[in-house]
Amino acid sequence: MDPLKRFGKQAIFVYLLAWFIGSLWMMAVLGSGSVHGKLLGIDVSLYHEYACFGFAGALGGALYGLRMFHEHYHDLTSQWMYWYFMRPILCFGCAIITIVLFESGIMLLQVDDSMSARISIAFLTGYGYGKFMEKIKALTTTFFNGNGPTGGNGNGNGNGNGNEPPKS
Repeated sequence: MDPLKRFGKQAIFVYLLAWFIGSLWMMAVLGSGSVHGKLLGIDVSLYHEYACFGFAGALGGALYGLRMFHEHYHDLTSQWMYWYFMRPILCFGCAIITIVLFESGIMLLQVDDSMSARISIAFLTGYGYGKFMEKIKALTTTFFNGNGPTGGNGNGNGNGNGNEPPKS
């Protein structure tokens, strides 16, 4: 086996495992209320819940990544290496945004308003990151591609999505 590929596989495994264990640990630290004061100019006490949601999402993303790494160990390519490295980070942010979307009422889900329910949603967002991105795409299509007088996309060219140049 190519040493670079072998080192890459080991690095991915250690990286995902660090995110998994680190996310559990950070959720415990933040949940215990032992973190006070400012971190990089941010009052931690104001945003510790959102950090918990982010780490719950990263936990879900790392768990899914570890599962996929196990199932597809022999199929590793450089493209997938980037996927493995980016997944916990992307899931961290998406979990926070999911909770904000639910709290704002833009996305509706009938669950208890408890911290454990929100952490569960954040975890599921991380674990099901691909489905989350599909839902966000559907929401943006609904919000920005309505059936207006300009052909449905607001840019007047009638091509339907506003992300493409007008058709000639």
